[in-house]
Amino acid sequence: MTRSARLTGTVIALIVALALIAAGCTKKKTADNPEAHKPAAAAADQDRSAQQAHSVLKASEDDCVGPLARSGKPRLINFGDWKFKLDGYLLTQLNSDPDEEIKVGVLSDTKENTPENQANLDRILDIFEAEGVEVIIHLGDIASTTPMPEEIEVPEKGEDGKPLTKAQKARYRRRAISKARRESAKKSFDDIVEMLSILAETELPVFVIAGNRECKTVFNSAMATLSGDYPNVFNMDIIRRVDLDDLDILSMPGYHDPEYVHCPWDKCLYYESDTLSLINLAHEANSEMLLISHGPPRQKGRNGIDVVSEGANVGNPALTEAIRKAQIFFGAFGNIQEAGGKAVDLDGNTIIEQDKYVNSFYVNPGPADSMIWTMNDGTESRGMAAVLHFVGKKAKYKIFRLGEEEEKGASPAPEDSPAEGDKAPEGGAK
Repeated sequence: MTRSARLTGTVIALIVALALIAAGCTKKKTADNPEAHKPAAAAADQDRSAQQAHSVLKASEDDCVGPLARSGKPRLINFGDWKFKLDGYLLTQLNSDPDEEIKVGVLSDTKENTPENQANLDRILDIFEAEGVEVIIHLGDIASTTPMPEEIEVPEKGEDGKPLTKAQKARYRRRAISKARRESAKKSFDDIVEMLSILAETELPVFVIAGNRECKTVFNSAMATLSGDYPNVFNMDIIRRVDLDDLDILSMPGYHDPEYVHCPWDKCLYYESDTLSLINLAHEANSEMLLISHGPPRQKGRNGIDVVSEGANVGNPALTEAIRKAQIFFGAFGNIQEAGGKAVDLDGNTIIEQDKYVNSFYVNPGPADSMIWTMNDGTESRGMAAVLHFVGKKAKYKIFRLGEEEEKGASPAPEDSPAEGDKAPEGGAK
């Protein structure tokens, strides 16, 4: 063998040996050094976490909590001096005014369609008119759901006098329950339409969210009927964001606790995953935001707007967390009647003074119905409502108690300008 051939063989052998050593080192590094696995392991863990979160977080039905989707076929809505465009979950005001302020009338829990409660609505509207309210929000529990009979009496014999079989009795019971539900739905439908028609006659925009009393399908049907007769009435279960000239209104429809839903056969519940949609809505907002929901966020202490008469805080902690993450500094909530008549910080520890511009508050207007409620502060309610006044990034609120307006008059309180140095209330979101 020539020297040249031996050299070539040596070089080839050396190259093969180096390749084997490199392969061995690589294998050893992979086997002995766990750090080499970290990027792939981390990605796998993230995928597993995402899959677990997706499987754990339940979402509501679309006809309960409207999805954040556009229709692709926007519709123009005109009434009075107002011009809107409706596209899926988004309602946009098309006309504007030169100022940066808006007054919002808020009420909740009218409860039942009775002459006394209709009279309360008329009195509240008189207050709203005197205060210069530009839009109206109803936070739900508009009219009572007719309760289902606790017992369905099933006869032992049929019309022919023969004993009914077990299957025949079950069929009789189903038919009786179905009839009771139809009668309940019809009365609830009529009551919702009649009560909200009183608000609609103002020809102001009326934004309505369902409470824990409303049956989901009945509420949506009633709202569809109302919007056909009154184009100024809007279903905030389906519309999730209203882009007004001077304010963004965001909605969290439904109720979080199934135990307190009055219509279990047609309930509207929202879940933790639904609250996360508020973060996306907040990112879209181009003005100060007001969140509306029938039930309040979970708070702390006796001053909270979620405190029941027994002293417990019963709001939704997932809603509280979503408000913090979305940085929503104003909210209006009903349902806990006895906790109403005030605004507080997000933690619920500090009561916010009325008629003073601040950077943040969360208000419960109190119950609008005529029934006498004993409030947590020891006062009595025979009907209440609130007026919120937004100026730029600040707002103030005022609570009106029916009966007091006759003694004091409904004239607006002296206006104070929102000072630049005002700070957010301690413990709040801002």
